Amino acid sequence: MTKQNEQYDIVIHGGRVMDPESGLDAVRNVGVKGETVAIITEEAIDGKETIDATGHVVAPGFIDTHSHGQDAFAFKLKLRDGVTTPLELEAGAYPVDDFYNAFEGKAQVNYGATVSHAFGRIAAMDGVDPKGFGLYGGAINAAATDGAQWHEKTADDPEDLKKILSNVEAGLNQGALGIGVPIGYYNKITSAEIYAVYGVAKRYKTFVGSHVRYMSNIQPSGVLALMEALSDAWVQDVPLLIHHIHSTSLGRTREALELVDKARERGLNVITEAYPYDYGSSIIGADYLGPGFQQAMGMDYEDITYVKTGEKMTEQLLAKYRSGDPGGMMMMKHMKEPDVMAAMKHEGVIVGSDSMPFIDEDGNIPAGDAPFGTGQGHPRGAGCFARTLRLVREKDLCPLMTAISKMTYLPAKWLEEFAPDMKRRGRLSAGAAADITIFDPETVTDNSEPVAGKMTLASTGIPYVLVNGTIVVKDSEVLKDVYPGQPIRNAVRS
Repeated sequence: MTKQNEQYDIVIHGGRVMDPESGLDAVRNVGVKGETVAIITEEAIDGKETIDATGHVVAPGFIDTHSHGQDAFAFKLKLRDGVTTPLELEAGAYPVDDFYNAFEGKAQVNYGATVSHAFGRIAAMDGVDPKGFGLYGGAINAAATDGAQWHEKTADDPEDLKKILSNVEAGLNQGALGIGVPIGYYNKITSAEIYAVYGVAKRYKTFVGSHVRYMSNIQPSGVLALMEALSDAWVQDVPLLIHHIHSTSLGRTREALELVDKARERGLNVITEAYPYDYGSSIIGADYLGPGFQQAMGMDYEDITYVKTGEKMTEQLLAKYRSGDPGGMMMMKHMKEPDVMAAMKHEGVIVGSDSMPFIDEDGNIPAGDAPFGTGQGHPRGAGCFARTLRLVREKDLCPLMTAISKMTYLPAKWLEEFAPDMKRRGRLSAGAAADITIFDPETVTDNSEPVAGKMTLASTGIPYVLVNGTIVVKDSEVLKDVYPGQPIRNAVRS
């Protein structure tokens, strides 16, 4: 029996197949068997189920390298945004086993994380167990009860440093993809400690994902912080993922991009990411919101919103929430559109949403079956990838194939050294994992806005999404009780 005469589990018929690895951009039929793309052909093929993709692009499933939203509601929004693999590579997870165990057999998407230097620090210096999810469950606030030693105390005592590095190594032994070092949230720690963390990455032959030390236009600047990360990586030959380069470099984004390009030209394995919004989000206790943030970041109190209540900050309110709810979510208007677009357009910059967990009026994560529109938080958690595609259509951001590559092949190719399973993802060819996103290039759009009731509105124009050969989004609806997600994980060491 020829491949054309076989019956496939799923056939995607008549779509514009776009594969950034091979450059294929043509109308084809795609046959899926089990978890794998079995055939891409001009010939007619039969399937147990057929999807008519006429007028639509058939692309590899989107990969998000910077997704803090790691819960069923967040995953549902990701799927509607075309994302099949949302990874937590910046803040990371600790303990790593807890993170992976939480999703086994229960995830609609593929999942994976780095080990968190920050939350390994919380465990070592504050005695708080983040239980795998540092941004969930109040670990940051719990650590504040003893003065947040993870945030305030330098590891001058060799025993403290030994505990921290031991926690990081434990996470790598449990299969973490790399080491997440979001030093921008605890920038008082010493350069010696960070250098030692990169040394662990060197020994384990893995990468560091860095939110660099400063977020500032003035000294000490985001560009200076980028230089620190590039230096540590260069000296120890450690692969480096720089998160949201425009958010930390601000008005000096072009200068920062040039530095990354030069480092890459000289042989450093470095990649960086951006998201298509000129406002960001994080925890309100972040160091960069300390005294002097106005001059450093070019914004003022009213540019900061406390997500739980929707309040615009004043000096008094910011002080209140930074001390009383340091792990609480905030949004801030601190970037300029030209800097955002420069990063998004730049060759080799991938798309990473930096999506935060959404919360309801009680400060809880919405349930997985909560309707869209429920909860509050940065709209990028719902619409980052569709927004990127809309900007391709409306603002000529870049060629469509380039945008797809930034969301699929480039991150997969960079990560495959640390997670061999990624060699099968981010591509659309025979033998690849059947993570597939089908979208209408003429209508795909984000709908989420920074307005109450609209922050978690789902993207539209993406009617079908497959994860490991299973249809998870059908006719623009996320199917219930379908959990084909697989772990994206490094080798587990004894």
